[in-house]
Amino acid sequence: MRILRSSATIKAAVAAVLGALLATSAAAGPSAAAPKTAAVQKDQLRTDLTAGPESAVRYTRTSGYITADYQITFWQGPVLVGTLSGTYVESERLNVKSNTWKRQWTIKATSATGVAQGGVTSLVKVSCGRGSSACTSTGPQTKHVRAGQSVTFGFNITSRGSKILTHKPVLNVTTTAPGYSPAVGNVAAMRTVRCDSEKITNGGRRGCVYPSVVPNFSLSRTSRVWGEMARHVYAAERTLNGQPGYARPLHRTTSDQGTRNRRRSCPSRLHRPRGKECDEYPYASVQEGGGNKGLGKKCNTIDPNATQSCRMIDADDNHKGGGQLTKFYNDNRIIAYRSGSKIIGDAFFSRVP
Repeated sequence: MRILRSSATIKAAVAAVLGALLATSAAAGPSAAAPKTAAVQKDQLRTDLTAGPESAVRYTRTSGYITADYQITFWQGPVLVGTLSGTYVESERLNVKSNTWKRQWTIKATSATGVAQGGVTSLVKVSCGRGSSACTSTGPQTKHVRAGQSVTFGFNITSRGSKILTHKPVLNVTTTAPGYSPAVGNVAAMRTVRCDSEKITNGGRRGCVYPSVVPNFSLSRTSRVWGEMARHVYAAERTLNGQPGYARPLHRTTSDQGTRNRRRSCPSRLHRPRGKECDEYPYASVQEGGGNKGLGKKCNTIDPNATQSCRMIDADDNHKGGGQLTKFYNDNRIIAYRSGSKIIGDAFFSRVP
């Protein structure tokens, strides 16, 4: 009887990024050598996902993309009798306003030799884990893979409940060919997904992001809409002690702490010229905000020994710039919540060019 086996060969240069691309229950050997057994040498089929010239890894706060070489080799004892080659792409698209996101795995087989010209059949399903952090997914899909075709397996994955949960769904792949027993393996898991229903963003509507991606909030200094606020941030982030938001990230805080920060950074006793409002940096909505008491004596002058700055700017610029910051929080699900007495807040930069 012929036996179908699979293994993963990952080059060291991308092992830390791509991880274990295909784990199998069959014994694995180097891709250039024929598989061996202790007794009778049997016909085998191996799947290699390797780093090559087309390999790439890209992530944003809401999207992930991995591509690498794809190859299936057919062996009869020590003899290579067929090869199916190409590339694959694993991608994911999250939604900051939905608890359901999309995962795709696309195989583009470009060439085949020998017995591999008949292709293989792949059954793919999503493994969502167990327990309270488990997600749910649409069902398994089966498709035939052969040279000259691009085949896509697509799934909708959902995070249930209302708590803050993290997910790392894995694609399970069963590969078969006529006359061979099936081989079972896993495609690489992508980055951890976090889903939450915190009211501090998007009105409590559940949504998901990659929390490991640290985004940047930036405003144009030449804008007629919020230029004064952008120019204040530009000067403050480069002058203040530690360069908060520029050299090191800011961390969002809770709404109640944000109110207290604003009162400390822009106290009511400060004189507001007509048409002006007090703008603080770091923002009152971050843990680094509200750092200086008695800041009134230094408002409009940035002290390089201080950790906080305030400036009287055009009221309209202040409102619209603040609106852009709120939009940035919502678009990237920058959340903060209390865990006991500690505030846990997402990190972000605020580098204004």
